[in-house]
Amino acid sequence: MKFYNSIYFLFFFLLLFNTACENKSSLLDNSILPENKEVLIDEAFELSYWVDIDVRHNNGRGYWFNRDVMAEDITPTEQEINHSVKALALDYRGNKLYVTYHRQFEIDKAKAVFQYWRLYGDQYNIEIVPTIVLETYATPATMNFTNSELVELAEWCKTNINSKEFGIYDVYVRQSSGSIQDLQLEFLKQHVPIDLVRVGIQPGERLNSYYTSGVQDTWSAECHGITNELWEFPRYYKGTNNYGRKLLEDWVNARINEEKRKIIWNLIPVAWDYDEPLDPFSYIFPGDNALTNDPPIPGRLILSKDYIISWYAEGTSNQQFGGFSCDLHILEANSYGKPESPTFYDRIRNNQPYEGYFSEAMKEIGEVYQSLSK
Repeated sequence: MKFYNSIYFLFFFLLLFNTACENKSSLLDNSILPENKEVLIDEAFELSYWVDIDVRHNNGRGYWFNRDVMAEDITPTEQEINHSVKALALDYRGNKLYVTYHRQFEIDKAKAVFQYWRLYGDQYNIEIVPTIVLETYATPATMNFTNSELVELAEWCKTNINSKEFGIYDVYVRQSSGSIQDLQLEFLKQHVPIDLVRVGIQPGERLNSYYTSGVQDTWSAECHGITNELWEFPRYYKGTNNYGRKLLEDWVNARINEEKRKIIWNLIPVAWDYDEPLDPFSYIFPGDNALTNDPPIPGRLILSKDYIISWYAEGTSNQQFGGFSCDLHILEANSYGKPESPTFYDRIRNNQPYEGYFSEAMKEIGEVYQSLSK
């Protein structure tokens, strides 16, 4: 990390001293992690990754840009898919992949690529869930598929790739009742009987009624705190100490208490900028910038995993607790933004170990997954 000047350090320690009395109670908080809680794992417990179908830093067609203004991007080769699945299954210990398609190339090409994912998913014993982006993030946004295209693709995926689940990716809150996505989800459910999984549900967002389960974002709660002690025992700042562990606990308990469907929890491979935080504790959001974002503080993901398990009655055997997931789309964006060459995706699709800026975070996720593997 960059060296802070002496004035900043003085402010930091004065603020810690002034808040010490307020924080004595937080150190004795009765939500502190229980010791020796038994962890029981069954085959339904998910250890997943979100991975782009092309395993490359693509041109954003169907994502940041509407597809009518961008040419089709490059399709991956069979060998590149083989290498990618192998790395995510063997090196990073995943048992499920949400393979995300946002019309980077046309549907006939996507079907051929999905078949490679299924082929090598079977070989390396990792489940493939075809996952699509319904609506772009362009301004103005457009839909990536007509209703008939969506139904035909989902039916094909049910027959050829995964008969149980079909994923829908969105990291914005755009699926409320009557929205354009809600109406397309209704049409899909009417025509294709399959379990829909929402990948990227946001804290506080109502899970659309057409879904069977959801994978929830946890980014800011896992980013909070420039040290693990500041994350685990949040200090009062700007009138609250609802940061880090406390905020994550609120999000988990909200789903436990208000949602009977299965929720899977994200473990972040990329955090925000700890080199120049906006406050002494790094509790205030400094922006999401691929040029300055840092890896999570070492040990943060293991702590997050342990606490999330502890908040569920019966821990990992609780049917509402679906498992853990990890967003590789954000990892690639930040690997590319650093810039790293080769990037994370470049490495895994070419059968090379990733040793870049976020490699220790990915190793930690792999360790978490290994500890929870059946």
